[in-house]
Amino acid sequence: MHRQATQRMVKSQFRERKKLTCKVKPIYPASSEREYQRVTDAYMKILSGIVKEYLPEIRAAAASELESGFRTDGLPDLLNIISGIFSKMINQLLEKLDTFPMREKLGRVAYQLQKLSVREWKRQVHDTLGLNLLEDYYQGEFYREMLEKWVAENVSLIKTIPQGCLERMREIVLDGYRSGISTPAIVKKIQKEYSISKSHARLIARDQIGKLNCDITQKQQQDAGVEEYEWSDSDDERVRKRHKKLSGKRYRWDDPPVVDEKRGRRCHPGQDYQCRCVALPVFGFDTLNLPISE
Repeated sequence: MHRQATQRMVKSQFRERKKLTCKVKPIYPASSEREYQRVTDAYMKILSGIVKEYLPEIRAAAASELESGFRTDGLPDLLNIISGIFSKMINQLLEKLDTFPMREKLGRVAYQLQKLSVREWKRQVHDTLGLNLLEDYYQGEFYREMLEKWVAENVSLIKTIPQGCLERMREIVLDGYRSGISTPAIVKKIQKEYSISKSHARLIARDQIGKLNCDITQKQQQDAGVEEYEWSDSDDERVRKRHKKLSGKRYRWDDPPVVDEKRGRRCHPGQDYQCRCVALPVFGFDTLNLPISE
């Protein structure tokens, strides 16, 4: 009865057609991406503070051994001293990271993205079909399991980055002194390693926002009886050639298209690495099952 009532209300939009592609493109959640990156920047800043705190101690140890001619007999002593300093740094890092509310912050990012996605979905349905969706239908349990899983996975992804970075810094310092590299050159390598790790965390943020946006979109559309979508790219110079070819074509949610022809890898819009493409719903007159407020 609900489906029949909905069909009567949208019959004029479909006319004689069985399927109707939404032409309203949802806004990509760039604000959620920026918020995620702010979280990773704050997390990495903890590591930056510890490195700045202990760099003078590392320099002092190297200068002291240099004065006593460590390049011959004193090198093992210096390496032991450096290892001891980094052990203290790792312990301090772990203590500070444990107090960082990563789960709560990423939970807020996920909730922000959910709100944006629901708002855009309601806009798509209203502007295409002339229907208003129930205000509270997408609250509560609808996304809970999906968002909790995403938060848990992302906490695991981000948590290991600072510790791994510090471990690599330790190897940079030890290898540097073994090879006779100057202290200023070693410091530059440390700074470069930090920048690489910070950038990696930011890339994870961009990648994971696209994936969550896709998962929410898929759940909304399939729950509403939408079986197909039209791939829509972000229409800028960063779009991959393969994604450009997929754009404008229809695909089924139960049969994702091939995004990597060499490996045969299949993805929906947003699931590929750092993908900003979106799925425009193709509403089917016979399958439509929207939670309308009328």
